[in-house]
Amino acid sequence: MNARYIVFSIIVCCLAGTALASDGFTGSWQAEIGISPQQPDPFHSFQSTLDVGLSLSFVTVSSISDFLFDGWLWQGFDLQADLSIVHFDGQMLFEPQSGSFLYAQGHLSLDLGLITLSLYGAAVGATQTDAANYGWVFGIAGDILPGMISFESNTFIGADLSGITFNASTTQTDSTLVSKTFETDPTIDLPPLSFSGQEFKFHALAFSCAEVESITTFSKTGFESQEIDLTFLNLFGLPFQMSLDFIYSLQTKSYVFTPSLETDFGCLSVYTNLLRTGSTIDGVEIYGIAFRFTIAGATLTSISNLNTTDYVITTPDFGFLVEPEATAIAEGHIYYPQEYWEVVSLDVDIPPYGCGFSFSVDTFFSTGTGLLFDWAQSIMGVTLALGTSVEASSTITVDTAGFNEWTLAVRVSW
Repeated sequence: MNARYIVFSIIVCCLAGTALASDGFTGSWQAEIGISPQQPDPFHSFQSTLDVGLSLSFVTVSSISDFLFDGWLWQGFDLQADLSIVHFDGQMLFEPQSGSFLYAQGHLSLDLGLITLSLYGAAVGATQTDAANYGWVFGIAGDILPGMISFESNTFIGADLSGITFNASTTQTDSTLVSKTFETDPTIDLPPLSFSGQEFKFHALAFSCAEVESITTFSKTGFESQEIDLTFLNLFGLPFQMSLDFIYSLQTKSYVFTPSLETDFGCLSVYTNLLRTGSTIDGVEIYGIAFRFTIAGATLTSISNLNTTDYVITTPDFGFLVEPEATAIAEGHIYYPQEYWEVVSLDVDIPPYGCGFSFSVDTFFSTGTGLLFDWAQSIMGVTLALGTSVEASSTITVDTAGFNEWTLAVRVSW
């Protein structure tokens, strides 16, 4: 654990040096209050984030504080440095109520033109059930043929890049602030540090009509999996593409074959899956359709979930797409109620852009309301931007029970 304390000391020294030498302040503050007139307690939700930074030439240090109804939720610190070919990006996370250290990560990269060398380091604090842990990832990436063939290799030493998520126990579970996700996971192995795995990635563009991405993964015991993603572009001379995903795991002698179809024609996306019985392909299931159209500053989006038993529609913060419910839960994606089979969204920007106002309306349709067109809920909002520094917004939610929620939000940046 000495390495973790050394890294922590270096970051503290950098913070102190920057604070003494810098006179450039940047940051933002945003807050949102939700009022629900039908609830016994009308104040339905609250969240706020204060981001304050200091900049000195090539170094920027920031403090990020998140608040909910339950109080001070997270306290984070960011450190970024850019020295021409050398780049560093680091984060630290604390739990304010107990004052405990939760996580720290750093990413140091050396850009040598066609080759980039990377070093990732991360550490987690001790909990009641687990001891403190740390790990490293050594990476090299580059272009064999710029714009056509590229590669990436990562060596895992007690950590990998699969991501790690921290969840807070709060009464307000629908806020995006409840969870924090970071790239480097130092919990895949236990000290002392040793080789934990290897990952090779290969990406190629062939004849401007096909993309190939290969990911080969090894664990400390040997070969683990091989994933190949093959995408055909502009099939039959039309703006139509087809993707095929192959995942092989030789140790368990299993594979998954999942095709998907997508077309840019009319901004249409089609979500599909193969129906199989054992090794026999019975057909293709179309479980979702997305349509996006923009004209004269207005964007119309329609997302249809054709199988509400197994799939969900995620919120815009998590892609605004149709995906399996199991995937959304595993990756921590926030999604609309599963019975919502259709979302129609209209966003209108009124010029002058960036200094005017915008209007949006999101309408949801459910499988069991019995109302006209299966209408379930509509959210109408307006946003007023005063330049790039001040932004205020208000939304109203109306559902089958009537006026459900009124939300007020403000964002100030400097």
